[in-house]
Amino acid sequence: MSNQKKLEIMPLEEHDRGVAAYLMIYSKFNELVGSVRKIETGAAAIKSGIIVKKFYKAVYNGKIVGIASLSDTRSRYLELNYDDVKKQVGIIKAKKIYSVLENIFDVKNIPDGCAYITFPVSSEGDADYVVKALLEYIFSLKKYTEYYTYISKFDSEKRKILEEIGFRVIEDYSLEKASESNKKETNCLLMKYSERF
Repeated sequence: MSNQKKLEIMPLEEHDRGVAAYLMIYSKFNELVGSVRKIETGAAAIKSGIIVKKFYKAVYNGKIVGIASLSDTRSRYLELNYDDVKKQVGIIKAKKIYSVLENIFDVKNIPDGCAYITFPVSSEGDADYVVKALLEYIFSLKKYTEYYTYISKFDSEKRKILEEIGFRVIEDYSLEKASESNKKETNCLLMKYSERF
């Protein structure tokens, strides 16, 4: 990103649903291998379930290059619609894929009253700068005092960015991979940011 001043952070709008859904599936596509074959199919299946008011977008030169959701254990950022999933994958696969999507986008192991953040970023953007800008914006809202997020245990670049911002690893999880054909485990780190650190 050559001119970082052109990056703007603002609330997601209703007409951004498609881009937000695409970025969310794009960021989780490794976990969906064997279940959802195309990013577009997964995006169409979750598009109507996005709770727009829970999201913020990073816009560079008029294009969304990243999004972040801010929710908690009581108010999720995505409410899946079974009929939307069925429309995209058919009746036979719908139940299994609905369950896979529900598992991937669920808010897990977050203490009550704390925030959960997701931040999918486009491959076209400077991930480091976009993630920092999104998270700084969210922290500036001062809606919570503690923030949690999950990342892959093997994503050392994202971990480095988060640790620079002030996140710390709280727990190491092994979650069942969301693929029937590949029963390997997905290794995740639960990370926490607190103003008290």
